[in-house]
Amino acid sequence: MLQQPIICPYCQNLLLKTSNKSYACELNHSFDVSKEGYINLLPVNQKKSKSPGDNEMMISARRNFLELGFYDPLIEHIKKIIKEDFTFNNNHFVALDAGCGEGYYSEKVMNNVPGLTSQIIATDISKYAVKNAAKKYKANFYFVSSVFNLPVAPESIDLILSIFSPIHPEGFQRILSKDGYVIVVSPGENHLKELAELIYDNFREHKNNVIEKMTRSLEHHATKKATYNIHITDTESLLILLKMTPYYWSTSKENLTKIESCKDINITCDFNISIFKR
Repeated sequence: MLQQPIICPYCQNLLLKTSNKSYACELNHSFDVSKEGYINLLPVNQKKSKSPGDNEMMISARRNFLELGFYDPLIEHIKKIIKEDFTFNNNHFVALDAGCGEGYYSEKVMNNVPGLTSQIIATDISKYAVKNAAKKYKANFYFVSSVFNLPVAPESIDLILSIFSPIHPEGFQRILSKDGYVIVVSPGENHLKELAELIYDNFREHKNNVIEKMTRSLEHHATKKATYNIHITDTESLLILLKMTPYYWSTSKENLTKIESCKDINITCDFNISIFKR
């Protein structure tokens, strides 16, 4: 039975699988395995709302969009980095997808990397997201938690993946193995520029401070770009894309009508792939 590098969110002791239906620590804090196969390690006092994280609509939209293959070039970029730029003992790595959403990236990026084997755990604060991930991707281990209080054993993770998710450099440093890596994917300056132009009068280039934040605890190794265009020729796909972005919540009825009448559009996908080490 594969030991997962997870710890109790209350006492920080290692969690062990006691049966097919639960995990427990030596102080007998117990966590049930859901019928989908995930466990909930988010204490009530770490919740800022009744159902934190992305809701069912956003999770469904993200899965539908990703499964159309529009972000597959990004996935191939990341897999190439893992294969060609990283070195792991015995060509095996233990990975954490921190802010995994519905699990597409956990599965597609870190499984089946040529020449490497992996053990993948993944977490999100959204119960809806983790439920969907665990139900579909049975080979990976999913749990509900906050990125800012990761119930993961110290120095147990060889590769942390964070794609468009909150980052916690101090927490990442704690759980990262001595020679481990962190990949943070953030929007480049012109990410989804043409979609934003349908909504706002003036497009503002994306700005982020990922490197500034991460280098408080980790060393910046490199940042690589992945930029390409996607061609969307149906309104349904465009609306799915809109619903998986924060733009959806600020789209007026007038601009929503404009988007619904858009039948053909090229949209820029622009990603920063930043790599960090201890």
